[in-house]
Amino acid sequence: MLGGRGREREAPLAGLLGRGVTWTGDLRFEGRVRVDGTFSGTVYTDDVLEVGEGGRVEGTVDAATLIVAGVVDGVVHARDRVRVEATGTLLGEVVAANLEVVPGARIRASVKVGAP
Repeated sequence: MLGGRGREREAPLAGLLGRGVTWTGDLRFEGRVRVDGTFSGTVYTDDVLEVGEGGRVEGTVDAATLIVAGVVDGVVHARDRVRVEATGTLLGEVVAANLEVVPGARIRASVKVGAP
């Protein structure tokens, strides 16, 4: 797993769902994956899911780290942390060990943060 604040974005990109691309299904991966298009379904990773400014993820996300600069709508479980950037919107339900919210970010969700 990738660690340290900011190091997630330094890790090489393992995959990219580009702008204008829509995908529905299940996604499992290692490393860092960025979504700039639209993904609907279930995501599982022990690493980093990054939702870019134009990206949208709808469904269930189970990740070590989730970085939101676009929109995530659904159920999120983050074993390490969730970071919502100034351009990010988080909707639904969030359970995270740690939550970072940059001024300007929007959250409309039930949120549970910390150790269980």
